[in-house]
Amino acid sequence: MIDALVMTLGFEPGPLISAYASAVAEGLSEGARVLVLTAAFPDERSERAWLDFQRVVSMMEATKRLGVELELREVPLDDMASAILEVKRAIAPLRGRSVRVSITGGMRALAVAVLAAVLLTRWEREPAVEVHLEGRGAALRVPKLRKLIEASEKCADLVEAMRDGSPVKLDELAAKLGRDRSTVYRRMRVLLEAGAAKRVRGGYQLTPLGLALADF
Repeated sequence: MIDALVMTLGFEPGPLISAYASAVAEGLSEGARVLVLTAAFPDERSERAWLDFQRVVSMMEATKRLGVELELREVPLDDMASAILEVKRAIAPLRGRSVRVSITGGMRALAVAVLAAVLLTRWEREPAVEVHLEGRGAALRVPKLRKLIEASEKCADLVEAMRDGSPVKLDELAAKLGRDRSTVYRRMRVLLEAGAAKRVRGGYQLTPLGLALADF
């Protein structure tokens, strides 16, 4: 179940509505909190988009009766560091919930601030993050960036040993790195959890994300 949905407001209500409907379809819990972040610049288009979104949620509520809590929060964009801090303060109360973050529109600076704030927050459960494609009605799921950063720090030698992209067995990696098999396995689990490696026939192999961690 999704306990909280964080979105960014642009000039069109469509991406917000799409993200909200997707969350409802996948399982938005009763009393879920829906936090919409917007740039603190007055704009009639954003105001209309917010009103249209509220109307759609009200119509869906008439049938679903989820009792969601809607909140619009303005984020000043005069300074990036301050914007990141403002977003982090806004999302901090959600740390213990099952959260989805949908970057659904708005200024690029706001999207950057949201992503940075998500990375800088100590979550009890890592949120799912997605970015909606403008005019396409689709969204891309963002990889688990915190786990990728952790993997790049802890498993640099393992990634380097697998950088040619070929499947390799744990025993082969252990011999190549001069480490015991259990140590290599623990590091491999870090790569697997980050989505940087996968099990394949013949052992393990780096994914495109894993290859992105390698030095070129």
